[in-house]
Amino acid sequence: MLDQWSDLDLLITAREPLAVAEDVAREIAEHHAPVFAASQSGDANRYTMRLVLSDLRRLDLTFEDATRQGADRTTTPPPSHVRSLIDPLVNDFRFDAVLAACKTARRDVLIGAHLTLGLARHVLVAAMILRDQSMGTTHHRHGDTRYDAWATRLAAAPAPYDPAAITAAIRYYTVALQDLLTEHNLHSDLDNAPLLAFLDAVDDHAFEASNPGTEGTK
Repeated sequence: MLDQWSDLDLLITAREPLAVAEDVAREIAEHHAPVFAASQSGDANRYTMRLVLSDLRRLDLTFEDATRQGADRTTTPPPSHVRSLIDPLVNDFRFDAVLAACKTARRDVLIGAHLTLGLARHVLVAAMILRDQSMGTTHHRHGDTRYDAWATRLAAAPAPYDPAAITAAIRYYTVALQDLLTEHNLHSDLDNAPLLAFLDAVDDHAFEASNPGTEGTK
């Protein structure tokens, strides 16, 4: 099943996972190839280190506390936990959307664009969580599933690099997230009216700022 895109997955149990992870990374860099890039996550009980070596070999190393008797190594959340993963994501999406609109109203296109592009990431993370739940795994050797259509859909969003395009993109991503959640019977009653009304107010403010003397005529 290996191909040219495969990485090496390795599970290591140790009494001190963090210390062992540092030692292993150092040994790999000294005796195999320098580390080109790395990603670390986890805690003292379960620590993951993903390494890309300078020769582009990739290692996915997981270090677990050996004293955890019968620890459940399943990483895929059961269906009952999906809502607990989605709810904070929806909250973060809304918070970033409002902040992006505020920055745009103040003509801070740089931060407004940055935050708006992050909304697309929130939508894609939600799609990944739902794909994991539907397929029963967090490891997917291949894509090309029906969930990839959400990435294609987001490609049609306005490029958020001026005030009007930023608010348009926020609306687009808001509808996309709502459609994704509704498709999976999550947050079908989510009320985005306050956010959409705020975006209208930001658009009106931008129009009036660009066209002095037109207050109340748009």
